[in-house]
Amino acid sequence: MAMGNLAKRSIFAFTAMPIVALLLWYGDYTRWIFVLGLNAVAAYEWARMVSAAYTEKVQVMNIISPVCAVALTALWLGNGEAPIILAAVILLYIIIAFAYIDVKNLFPWLVLQIAAPLYIGLWGGMCLELFGKGQGMVECAKFLVVMSTLWGCDSAAYFAGRFLGKNKLAPQISPKKTWEGAVGGTMFSMFWFWIWTTTGFGYTVFEMSLVMAMIFAFVISVAGQLGDLLMSALKRWSGIKDSGGIFPGHGGVLDRADSFYLAVPIATILLSYYSI
Repeated sequence: MAMGNLAKRSIFAFTAMPIVALLLWYGDYTRWIFVLGLNAVAAYEWARMVSAAYTEKVQVMNIISPVCAVALTALWLGNGEAPIILAAVILLYIIIAFAYIDVKNLFPWLVLQIAAPLYIGLWGGMCLELFGKGQGMVECAKFLVVMSTLWGCDSAAYFAGRFLGKNKLAPQISPKKTWEGAVGGTMFSMFWFWIWTTTGFGYTVFEMSLVMAMIFAFVISVAGQLGDLLMSALKRWSGIKDSGGIFPGHGGVLDRADSFYLAVPIATILLSYYSI
């Protein structure tokens, strides 16, 4: 008898959680490997979805996109050759477009494909700024709090929408999402983030006033939900239900971390302007 989806999700979650915890705890290099690996898979999924909408199937993009995403992510590790690498990536995509894509599809294909390493690598790679240096979970605390805020927002939005949802948020993109769910997710995010500030209780990660904590949580919650809708729009446009299958029962990286790639870089930017 085939294993149910819930069983697959549960088994994978209980197996993956200790591995992820070890990678985050062990040190700088394992954290970098974790982020670089996720970004490589996410870029592959993005390229695959874009390719599905065009008759020109450029298989080389399945390799080029992850490599370029990793290269642009690595710029956040202190590489001083950022302009050269960025220019090389853009030129490479233009050359591939000229070589393989019909002129009628060239510009939309090029823009959508090059968005993968730019959005996932260069933009999403900014999350590396949330990690400290050295071994221990304390060095990952900022990253974990922001991520758990987004996960909590997603779960709270699901249940609020399921039990209270009446008004559709974006029916053409994601018919099941509602305004009530979005508000519920945002409210939970604000509560959860407050716990980790000086106005809350427990281990303090962010030294913020209550007002600043609420503003911060509100912004990243809204950004996360917009990131979710952005990936839903890409999947609906491409005709692909799940971005991938790397996580049994959960789908792909862009299914599980869609809110991450928009919200976490924004969180990083906000924190860079606020003393933490």
